[in-house]
Order: sequence, then C-alpha cells, then structure tokens
Amino acid sequence: MTVNTVITEKAVSSPKEVRSLDEGKTPWGSLAICNAVCFMTGLQFSIFFTSMWPYLNGLDSSANLKFFGWITASYSIGSTISTSLFGLWNQKTMSTKYPASFGNLMMALGNSLYGLLPTIGAGKWFMLLARFIIGLGSGQSISTIITWQKEAFPGHLCVLRTYSATASIPRDRTKALSITIGSFVFGLSIGPALQALFTPLGSSGFQIGIVIINMYTLPAFIMVTVSIISIILLCTVFTEKYSGILRPDKSEKSFGLVIPKLDRVAAAICIYLWFTMQSIGTNIEVMAPPLTVAMYNWSDHQAVLYNGIIQSISCALNVVCYFIIGFTSLQHCDKRSMILFGLTCFVAYHIINLPWPFYPEHLDFMKTVPNSTIEDTAYSGGCFQHYHWCSYTPRVPFFLYSFAATVLFGLAFPFLASPVGTLYSQILGPRNQGLMQGIFEFFGSSARFLGPIISTTLFEKSGYLWPMLIQLTLLIACIILNIIFRHRLIPLRLKPEIGVPTKYKFGTFYRL
Repeated sequence: MTVNTVITEKAVSSPKEVRSLDEGKTPWGSLAICNAVCFMTGLQFSIFFTSMWPYLNGLDSSANLKFFGWITASYSIGSTISTSLFGLWNQKTMSTKYPASFGNLMMALGNSLYGLLPTIGAGKWFMLLARFIIGLGSGQSISTIITWQKEAFPGHLCVLRTYSATASIPRDRTKALSITIGSFVFGLSIGPALQALFTPLGSSGFQIGIVIINMYTLPAFIMVTVSIISIILLCTVFTEKYSGILRPDKSEKSFGLVIPKLDRVAAAICIYLWFTMQSIGTNIEVMAPPLTVAMYNWSDHQAVLYNGIIQSISCALNVVCYFIIGFTSLQHCDKRSMILFGLTCFVAYHIINLPWPFYPEHLDFMKTVPNSTIEDTAYSGGCFQHYHWCSYTPRVPFFLYSFAATVLFGLAFPFLASPVGTLYSQILGPRNQGLMQGIFEFFGSSARFLGPIISTTLFEKSGYLWPMLIQLTLLIACIILNIIFRHRLIPLRLKPEIGVPTKYKFGTFYRL
C-alpha cells in the first residue's frame, strides 16, 4: 500500500537545506586529479583507432573485416559487463579511487598483452582477448563519447564522471562536467597524433631482447605506463569530497528534505541519446580505416597517418568547444537547444556521406601486388575484388568528407555529450548516482558492442550506404523525442509548485 503523506513546505524542503547545496564548495583540486586521469584515459582510448585494423592484418592474414568488428565489439562487451558493476561498487561504497584504480590495472594488463602479440606469435583471438580485458577495465571511467570521442567515451569513465557530477555543487555542475569530458576528449585528440608519430618505425621496427617494438606495439607499452601513472595519482593525491549530493540520513530516511522521484521518461530519453551518440562514435572507429582505404585508395600507412590527422583536428575542435561551454556564458544556455544543435550537425554529416548519385567519381578496385594475385592494403588501397558494391558506388568528394569529419564532428560531439551528461545528472538530482550512471554507460557500451558487428557486416555486403542510413534513422528519432518531450527534459525540482502532488520514496507529498 502506498503511504500518502501531506507535508507542509517547512517540512518538505526547507530553504536552508536547498540553499546548502549551492552554498557548499566544489573541490576543484580533487576534480583536477580526476580530469588528469580522464585525459590519460582518453589518450589510451584513441591511440589505437587508426592502427588496429592494419595491425590485425599483419598479425593474422586469416582475419577479415567481420572479425575486426568482433574485436572492436569485444572491448565494448567487456565495458558493458563491468560498467554496472563499477557503478554499483561506487554506489555502495561511495568510493571513486578504488574502482578507478582497479580499472586502470586491468587496462594495463590488457595493453601489455596487446603489445606482446607479435612477440608471442599470437593472432586474432589473442587480440580479441586483449581488447576484452581492456574493456573490462574501462568500465570504471566515463564512456563519452564519444567516438572518435565520442563519445565517445569508453565505459572506463563511469566512476569518474559520477564523481564529477556529485562532487560539484549544482551551479558548478555544467562547468565541472564540461571540463571533465573536455579533458577526456583532449586526450582523444592527442592519441591519433601520438600514433602517427610512431609510423616511421614501420611494421618491422626493432627488438629489445625478444620483445618486438614497432609502430603498433610501442604505443601499447606507453599506455601501460600511463595506466600506472593514473593509479599512482588516484592512490596518493586524490581526495574524495561529495558536495553535490544529500546524504541518506538528511533526505531519504527523514522528512527534513524530500527528494522527489526522478522522471523516468526524461532519464530514458537521455539514455537513448547517449546510446545513439556512442553508436555513431564506434561506427567511426570501426569504419574509418577500411572506408578510407576503399574510398580514397589509401594504403595502411596512409590510412593511419591521414585518419590520425583528421581525428586530431576534430578532437582539437572538440576540446575548444568543451572549454567554451565550461568557461563562458554558454554553460547557462538551454541544454535542450544545445542537444538539438548537436543532433543537427550529426544529421548533416550523415547526409553528406551518403553515396549520392550526383557525386562525380566511383570507387576503384585494389591493385594487386606485382607478379601475384594477392590484394594487400600495405601495398595499395582501394576496394577488394569481392566488394561487388564498389562497381556502382560513388566516391564522396574528399573535401566534403574531411569537412564533415573535422568541423561537423568537432561541433556535434561536445554540443551533444556535454549537455546530455549534465542534463542526465540534473534529472537524477542530488542523490547517489553511481548505479544510474552505470546504467547510463551500460547502454552506451551496448551500442559500442552492437555497432561494430552490424556495420562491418553491412559494409562488406553492401558498402557504407546502410550503416549511414541506420545511424540517420536513430538521429531522426532523437530529434523527434527531443521536440515531443521537451517539457520533461528539465532538472529535478526539489521545490515543486504549490499544491502539485509529487512522488517520493515514502509516498506522495504536497507543498502547501
């Protein structure tokens, strides 16, 4: 039976208790350490974007694009499994440093295996295992993402994003979350450029003892060091302080201050927005190397270098936008309008990259290695002979592709990720958010798991048309939901209007 309780304004939500949230101080010192770890997480997440596909080709000639999709998905499977567990760990213990440190340890183990693959003579299955272990560790941090940033974000940031949301007082929350996500994306922007710096090593590289060091393995070993640095920072100088939540003894176990139930419809819409953004991000991660090899005849080396440049420019613009949102009056703009702008940029990107029949050029088939019938992307780019769709598929002009991949993505991700993450936190209200943030990231990880499998299968059979159309459909649904439920996408109101019945944990209350 539901207990219906009529409570006066004084008992429900005393002005003193409500004001106390904003009168506290955001622990910017602790958030700085959190943001430093987010930066290093972003660095780890993006450095393999452009090199994983050619690395796989060199390790195991039997691996095809479909299996590459499973390798990409394995990271997200691990993240999907661990995000809710890390969120529950954070929720029950109110600890950030321990789940975050454990996640970084797992990532260090996974990156070690990833870097040792050519040394131990391992192939595609061990790469899949390495990425799965890294994904398990990533469940402790934000997701974002954001693809390229996307994004996303890896699930690794769930705990850190939760801390940023609950440590900051309400008036600082947009700024805090924008800086946290911006720090992650700054790491994303450095990752592809760092990978590009190692291309002179080539795939042969050199050896230290029995360990093979080349353009693919050296970044993995550097990322092991980055994880160790993150663990040291978390365990030595990071201090947890939660200024943005109300403790259970002040709210849910007493009538001194009632926290209304969250709007589940509004929360579900935010989760769907995050799912869609993560789906777009992972499709970029998976599709960019094989797509540009087929579309612009790039070799593996060129694909790693040029995609790294494109992603770095896009991420650099992302960083600028995140910090503009965090440090200017833009942080006070309507989150719903910012979300709509971000969705519009994404729609424009997908429209531009559809294979329109009026594009003047068509795709070329790959040149075989001299005096053989072998098709090797290390020698030449273009379409594989079994890609029958290449004979009739137009090539997107490079200047349009590069504009969409840099400018439109550079604007779209921050104007969607930042307001969605902030609005979701505001909808949840000043309560412990670990579990709900874990659910948020669970669906983001699910998108990153499903996306690679679907997109790579469709790409091999029919090209990039259907992956683009599926993403476009998801985006249009996002825009429709944003418009229809606009009135519900608002922060949780601790002081409802007078006479309006409001549900909470023990029943219903009225402000009289």
